[in-house]
Amino acid sequence: MMSIPALKNQIRKSGFYIPFTLYFLLFLIAGFVAYKWLNSNLREDADAFSDIFRLLLTIALAFAGVLVVLALASVLISFFYFTWNRKKGNVVFKISADHKAGELQHKQTVRLFMKPVIKPLFGFIKLRLQYDQSYFSDKFSLLENSSRKFFNNTLEGTYHWPLPQIKEYHVQKAILYFEDVFQFFSIAVDLPANSHFFTQPSGRKMNDLNVAPRKTEETNTRIEELRKVEGEYLNYKNFEGNDDVRRIVWKIYAKNKELVVRIPEIMDPYASHIYLYATFFTTFNVNGNGAAEVPFLNYFKVFTWTVYQDLVKRGFDVRFIPDHEKQAPNVADEQQAVKYRISTSKWQTNNELRTYCKTSDASVVVIHSMSDPQQVQEILERHGRDISFVFVKLTDSLKSQNPLAWVQWLFVQHEKDDIEKYRIGWNISPLRARVRQNERVIEEIIGKYQNAVVS
Repeated sequence: MMSIPALKNQIRKSGFYIPFTLYFLLFLIAGFVAYKWLNSNLREDADAFSDIFRLLLTIALAFAGVLVVLALASVLISFFYFTWNRKKGNVVFKISADHKAGELQHKQTVRLFMKPVIKPLFGFIKLRLQYDQSYFSDKFSLLENSSRKFFNNTLEGTYHWPLPQIKEYHVQKAILYFEDVFQFFSIAVDLPANSHFFTQPSGRKMNDLNVAPRKTEETNTRIEELRKVEGEYLNYKNFEGNDDVRRIVWKIYAKNKELVVRIPEIMDPYASHIYLYATFFTTFNVNGNGAAEVPFLNYFKVFTWTVYQDLVKRGFDVRFIPDHEKQAPNVADEQQAVKYRISTSKWQTNNELRTYCKTSDASVVVIHSMSDPQQVQEILERHGRDISFVFVKLTDSLKSQNPLAWVQWLFVQHEKDDIEKYRIGWNISPLRARVRQNERVIEEIIGKYQNAVVS
C-alpha cells in the first residue's frame, strides 16, 4: 500500500501534466458569471437596446472563443512539431552547469540547449527538471540570448537555479511545457536527460591562521626559510637506554604509562607543501536530522573551502586530502577539483580522524562540533606545535541574529522560513544537547594550543 507522502508526491507529479492552467479555469468561471449576470439584467420585452446589447454580448463571446482556439492551436502546432522531430531522432538536448557564469554572478547557473523546437505564437516554452530521482525544480523560463531572431527553432539560454545544498546534483529528466500567450494551456512533454553538476561553496572571512609547510614532494625548488619536518614517519618512539631523558613526553606517560620520546626534528630546505585535511567524520548518527544534513554540512564546507582559498592566496602549494574516495571529474584546474571534492563530501562514520589524518604531513586540520574529542586531543598532545587546527562551530550556522551572514551565494542561501524550520527542528532534537556539549569539550581542548583557530 502506498504511503501518504508517496501518494502526495504522485498526485503532485500528476499535476505537472494537466494540459490547462489555473488561469484558464478562472477565465472560464469569470466569463460564465459575467455572461449570466449581463444576460439576466436585460429586459425580457424586446427593444432595440436589448437586441443590440445581446448582439454585442454574442460578438464578445465569439471573439473570446476565437482567441482561446487560436491560443490552443498555436500550442498544438509547436507540440506536434517537436513530437514529429523527436520521433525522427532530430531533437538535441544538452544541460550543463556554467561555473564561470555562476562565479561572476554569484548564482548557480545552468545552461540548456535544445533543437529543434519552436515557441507557440507569442507564447512561451518553459521547463521543469527532475533531479536526484524524486525531486523537481520549479517551472521556469530560460534567460535567452538577446540576439535571438524572430523565428528560431533553437532554444538556448541559462537558468539561475536556487538550490538548498552544496552537493552534486543528478538530473534525470526535463519536462518541456508549451504555453500560449495567455498561459491558458500548458502541454507537457518528457525529455530524458543524463547530466550532473555540483553547487560550489563560497568564501567567507575567518581568523588568521598560523601555518607552516611540513613536507615537499619535489626537491627542485629551494625555499628561503628552513621548515621543520619530522625525521621519521611517526613523531614519537619508545624510550631506549641511549635516548635523552629530556625528550620524554610526560603527558603520554601520565595517561598510558608508556615511556616515549619525541623524535628529533630536522631542518628541511625544501619543505614547501601545505597538506590540508578536513574531516567529515561524525561520532553522532545524523541520518534524518535536517539541521545536521543541510545547514551544518553547508557551513562546514564553506569554512573548508575558505581555509583552502586563504592558503592558496598566501602563496602556498596546497594539497587537499579528502576523506572519501570519490574522484573529481575532468576540470579546468586543481582548485575546481578541490571544490568538487569539498562539495560532494558528506558526514561519514567510517574514516576516523586518527586513521585519516597523516600527522607526519599535515599542516592544517579542519574539525567540527561533531568530531571525536578524544581523537582531537590525542593528535594535539603529540603534534600540537606542528599542526594548525581550525575548529568550526556548526551551531553558529543557526544563530538567530543573522542566520545567512555566513554565505553570500544565492544557491546556498535558504529562505527565511527554511532556516526557521531547521532551527525549530534542531531546538527540539534530542541530538542538540549532546552536540552542544561535544562542541564545548572540543573548544576547551583546542583552546590550550596556540596554533588552533575557532571559527
